[in-house]
Amino acid sequence: MKFLYARCSTKDQNEARQLEYAKQLGIPEAQVFIDKASGKNANRPALKDMLSRLRKDDEVFVTELSRLGRNTRDLLELMDTFKELGVQLHSKKEAIDTTTPSGVLVFQIFASVAEFQRQIILENAAEGREAARKAGKPIGRPKVDQDKLDMALYLFQNDPDKSIADICRKTGVSRSTLYRAADEAGVARYTHGAASPSESDQCNEV
Repeated sequence: MKFLYARCSTKDQNEARQLEYAKQLGIPEAQVFIDKASGKNANRPALKDMLSRLRKDDEVFVTELSRLGRNTRDLLELMDTFKELGVQLHSKKEAIDTTTPSGVLVFQIFASVAEFQRQIILENAAEGREAARKAGKPIGRPKVDQDKLDMALYLFQNDPDKSIADICRKTGVSRSTLYRAADEAGVARYTHGAASPSESDQCNEV
């Protein structure tokens, strides 16, 4: 079965061209999926819907790869998904057809470039951590002050008159840290009653 995925932003009015390509391929409207969003937008419901319908030996067509992937990593993750599903990809502009040896070669080149980029990122991150260690700089988020967290949890559970913002200002514990610690400790914010605060080793973001 053939599917076409199209994407156009509010400023990029090329939906008609993409739909015309679907007609040329004889793809019915029910198998055409269109997202109207910027390429930077990760929320693409039409793409998710299409992916949920794909089966082995299906074919996905796009007018160009930029319509499909937001960036190289995103594109290659989708290609991996197609490969796992046994789905073939066709891109008109780049002349990619993974049913052919040349199309597979292009796919492999993309994959190789992405892997190289990932290795460079990992190496740079490792070098940065090593440089920070040598300079005596802390790595990662600072540890939360346990006494402050205990106080925040106590107020969270036992003092309903104080707002979350008040508790955070008083203790210096961030809202996200307080909620995570309360959730892990099973501490609820009651209107009445009290319970012993539990400890948590969550990091603080002051």
